[in-house]
Amino acid sequence: PRVTDAASGLLRAGLRVPLIAQKVQVGQMIVHATDRLQFTPGAVALLQTFANQAALAIQRAGLVEALQDKIVQLEAAQVALVKKARLDRELELARQVQQSVLPRIFPLLPGYTFAAHNEPARQVGGDFYDVILLDADRFALVVGDVSDKGMPAALYMALTRSLILAEARRAPSPLTVLTNVHRLLVELGQPSMLVTVFYGVVDGAAQRLIYSRAGHERPILLRDGRAQFLRGEGTLLGFDVGDVHLSEEQIDLAPGDRLVLYTDGLIDAQSADGRPFGLSQLADLLQSNAALPPAGLCAAAFAALAA
Repeated sequence: PRVTDAASGLLRAGLRVPLIAQKVQVGQMIVHATDRLQFTPGAVALLQTFANQAALAIQRAGLVEALQDKIVQLEAAQVALVKKARLDRELELARQVQQSVLPRIFPLLPGYTFAAHNEPARQVGGDFYDVILLDADRFALVVGDVSDKGMPAALYMALTRSLILAEARRAPSPLTVLTNVHRLLVELGQPSMLVTVFYGVVDGAAQRLIYSRAGHERPILLRDGRAQFLRGEGTLLGFDVGDVHLSEEQIDLAPGDRLVLYTDGLIDAQSADGRPFGLSQLADLLQSNAALPPAGLCAAAFAALAA
């Protein structure tokens, strides 16, 4: 149609012949006159010249438009590459922060063995854990899960772990430790960030575990080959609603007991058909492998998760 319009204007100006028919196929233009039976050779040559010039102009315009589209696409691709490189760098920094927080080795304590395994759902998660030596007879167990991922979660995780470490040396009560940590997180942290925490103190002399559970998954105690979920109530830490509400529980320990602490990423992981790993499957897995040492239990759990 643009060829036709261009030629029409030229014809009206030069030949005073109205253009009746439009372009019917690529490379061909049909012109019809009402005041003559045929065009003279000069008029035909002039029409061909006009048509060639119009086609060339349209072709150039199309090439320019295509080139502009390519330039826009290239610029968008460059912006995406820059964003991806920035994100990859941020995730690498967050991974380094997380790895610096998670313990590589655990304290050597007579009568106790520790093992842990961590696989982020993405490059970096918000999970953390630790064993804190308090004195000659007591040590603390902590596992937590920040509500976000990436660099913000890694920084909030490091902040929470540092606060717990500091408060653990000041207060013997798990309830007091988590309450103080909550108040500090509200004061220092981000309003949009939350963290669940299990914090327990093992008294080796008394053979007793005292703990508080701030919105975290219920720990599993393996005793005599059977899995039982520990009690405890509590809300998440860092949520600015005043004082956190926690209960403090205790349980006497027996030789051979195994305490399994985990985050929701383990039980919420889904198979290809959408089935979650689930608490019941985790409990069955632990019971069927109750005779394994802690490192073996970790390996069995993650092997089942991968399967």
